[in-house]
Amino acid sequence: MRGTGGALLYETLKSYGVTCLFGMEDPIHVFHAVDRAFTRIVTVRDEKHAAIMAHGYAQVTGRPGVCAATFGPGATNLITGLLEAQRSSVPVIALVQDHPLRLKNKNASSALDHAVALAPYVKDVTRIDTPEQAADAVRKAFRIATSGRPGPVVLLCPGDVMAAEAEAQVWADPAYTHFPANRVRASRESIETAAELLSAARRPLIIAGGGSIISGASEEIRMLAELFDCPVATTMTGRGAIADTHPLAAGPLGSTTGGRYGRGQISNTLFAEADVVFVLGSRTGQLCYSDWSLPKPETKLIHLDIDPAEVGRNFATEIAMIGDVRDTLRDLMAHCADRGLARTDGAPAKRIAELTQVWKAEFEPVATSTQQPIRPERLLAEISAQVDDKTLIVTDASYITGWAMSHIDVPRTGRFILSPRGTSGIGWSLPAAIGAKMADPSLKVICLTGDGAFGYVFNELETAARYGVDVTVIVFNNGTLAFQRHWELKVMGRYLECDFLDIDYSEVGRALKCKGERITDPETIAARLKQALATEAPYVIDVVIDPNATAPIVGFEKLQLERDAVH
Repeated sequence: MRGTGGALLYETLKSYGVTCLFGMEDPIHVFHAVDRAFTRIVTVRDEKHAAIMAHGYAQVTGRPGVCAATFGPGATNLITGLLEAQRSSVPVIALVQDHPLRLKNKNASSALDHAVALAPYVKDVTRIDTPEQAADAVRKAFRIATSGRPGPVVLLCPGDVMAAEAEAQVWADPAYTHFPANRVRASRESIETAAELLSAARRPLIIAGGGSIISGASEEIRMLAELFDCPVATTMTGRGAIADTHPLAAGPLGSTTGGRYGRGQISNTLFAEADVVFVLGSRTGQLCYSDWSLPKPETKLIHLDIDPAEVGRNFATEIAMIGDVRDTLRDLMAHCADRGLARTDGAPAKRIAELTQVWKAEFEPVATSTQQPIRPERLLAEISAQVDDKTLIVTDASYITGWAMSHIDVPRTGRFILSPRGTSGIGWSLPAAIGAKMADPSLKVICLTGDGAFGYVFNELETAARYGVDVTVIVFNNGTLAFQRHWELKVMGRYLECDFLDIDYSEVGRALKCKGERITDPETIAARLKQALATEAPYVIDVVIDPNATAPIVGFEKLQLERDAVH
């Protein structure tokens, strides 16, 4: 094919099946080459949100999402989104308009060494120095983004190179159109020793991390759990590795969901009782492993991950397994079948049922509360009652994550809840929800956000309205930065400047050409939510919730007990 560097670059993207391009129409020679019958150009209000939309798109499609930005501050605006993609192992390819080569080192307007600025937040930065390199650079980007631990890649696109013409072959390498590519299996020796340890365990536990979802290993995890009669707990990004209806599903673990009213009490108890723990695709981070107090020192740990840097990072590891979760578990179960290895006694399911009953007895009074301002647990219970197999929940960070992970039932396996657990940065859920919905319009996408987080991103409501993206946005409006407020109360005994004015965000939504309404009565939630989900337009529900209600965070129990005593 003969064309400009921009045209060669776009045609290669098209050959990889890129159907959305999120950004600000730079690099212009790429955007002006787009076949708009195949690829939708999505002009955003902030480049950061373009990277986040590409993230949501990638999570839903299983293909790298593509975003774009101009040079200088446009490029640096991408960093927050790229960092989240890096930390949560999601392939995002960023096209950055670079200065023409003839202007290098001349203090051009908004001059920046983009490679130096962006390199810490991505797997690779490649500058395209000639138009002939454009197609090869795209193929390299897809190869790197989807291989090993997936992650973001930057292509620097100098303006004069994108404008120049050249001849090049345009094609896609089918091995790298989706992630994960090039699945690696753990060694035969590690599989054999893991099988022996699991079959001899008295109280085994599987912990499914985000790598389990990326790998598409849900069916293999269910089969392994049933083979060894083993409870399955998940990290927050691992939610969906097993459906909550399965008798061996223990729910999310960690300090963010294990406090008062939190479902994490169940899995945390099982974690503390376990003699063998099999960790699948998890970075063993602070929150999910209760400030690294679990597993206990006497617990034997098997850790399987695609990234050798993560295995043994935080805990002594009995058996290290480097490989893809899905394919390694297939090998493991084939070995167990050959050797007749299995264990079953029915006790784990009974233990989970007992712990679940205790948790529900504590949780149900607040989940059915008629209190005003509304209890967040009541709101989450109403949302949970309306989710189905075609629902995708997209949460923001902070309290929203803990509430959603704990209080929304997962009805199916796979990607059911998306959240920014890589960096825990607020102001993520709305652009991610837009990207996810544009990736698969058949999904019922529900965006959950606090009013503090929503203040970062509500400008993208106009983007949703402009493109007719019918996401349902539920704002948990407590008029404060609740985590900060409660953390200060816990540590300092008082809080300072955390409260906001009373803003009805449904009015903001309507001003930005969306539908919207405010809810103050818990008895109206179900009907209003049903109406919003049936509306083919972006819809903002502003729900006034109790500013004193805390998420189920371990260590915040005293604050919650003091508040409950008032009611």
